[in-house]
Amino acid sequence: MFIVAKAMLYLCFSILIGTCILYSVPKTKRPEVHIQKRWLLFLIALVPVFGIGELMRLTLHLGEGIGYWLTFQNIVFSFEIGKGWLFLTGISVLLFFMVMFNDVGEERFFAGLSLVLLTGMALSIGYASHAASLNSLGIFAHSLHFLAVTAWSGTLLAVGFFSKDKIPGLSFYKWFTPFALVCLFIVIGAGIWLMSYIVPEYVNGYLLNYGQALLIKHILLFVVIFYSLINGVWLKKKLKDGDSSLSLKKWIRAEGILLFFVFAATAVMSQQTPPHDIAETLKMEKPSPLFSFITGLNPGDNPMLRIEISLMSLGWLFACMILLTGVFIGIKRKIEFLPVFGGSILAACSLYLAVMSSLFL
Repeated sequence: MFIVAKAMLYLCFSILIGTCILYSVPKTKRPEVHIQKRWLLFLIALVPVFGIGELMRLTLHLGEGIGYWLTFQNIVFSFEIGKGWLFLTGISVLLFFMVMFNDVGEERFFAGLSLVLLTGMALSIGYASHAASLNSLGIFAHSLHFLAVTAWSGTLLAVGFFSKDKIPGLSFYKWFTPFALVCLFIVIGAGIWLMSYIVPEYVNGYLLNYGQALLIKHILLFVVIFYSLINGVWLKKKLKDGDSSLSLKKWIRAEGILLFFVFAATAVMSQQTPPHDIAETLKMEKPSPLFSFITGLNPGDNPMLRIEISLMSLGWLFACMILLTGVFIGIKRKIEFLPVFGGSILAACSLYLAVMSSLFL
């Protein structure tokens, strides 16, 4: 339940920030995107609702002996996670009334002001994050990572699902392609920054549920980058050449959906023990069932994974490359969405198995 709440928090925030980014751009440089005001207000109201999930999980964990209501009050007013949620709720209220009394879809000033408030909401989420509790700069690393991935995915989701235009124009690609690249570099940079003190033993982290979710997240991001190259380079070139028969919007939609899967993996990570010390963590909890099932390895008392290329790992890597080639050919030949998108998911699974089959103790 808490994993779903976290994923939905990311989704609601992404659609909000993506819509406001598009509304902040001149109409001549964006597709015609329209989301009814009542839906925007509904999404804003859902952000603190889904954001309270982590507080409820902590309340249920700590409140059995002293009472849940008293525990909840203490968490809200004494813990950083509670203060972060209060900030998030306060800014959400401000954004709610600003959107209610102004037309952000027509007035770019208020759309820009909404982005400022959404940035404040992202900072409040970063303030309550695990990274902020480990390092004084963790709030900025988490907030940057969160803002970059939600702005990137949110713009894609808004264009893919709420645009009235069949094909985004070249004027959209001229600013969105560099914008997506900046977001990608921030996601990678901030991600490495976060991993340096949350997951210092990256490969050994695969032994735990947190590390498995992180690996799946990284593999999904690889497939997202593949779609970005198709959408931002190849399809953009076809559009320049005057080919209007391609349905660009559905492949933008595919990229946005994959980024939502990244949110889901991040939500799973938020409910797991961060592996600061793998050996110590394994004394308190069992290895990941997924890791044990796929590899059949038993880490023992002194786990130390190493990566060695094997015939099996090369076979899975080759299968991944074949599937991604098939995805590209499917897009080129205008095959239906589901078979092509399914091929990209199978490619991600093949890459995951390639990594897992190269692990040895």
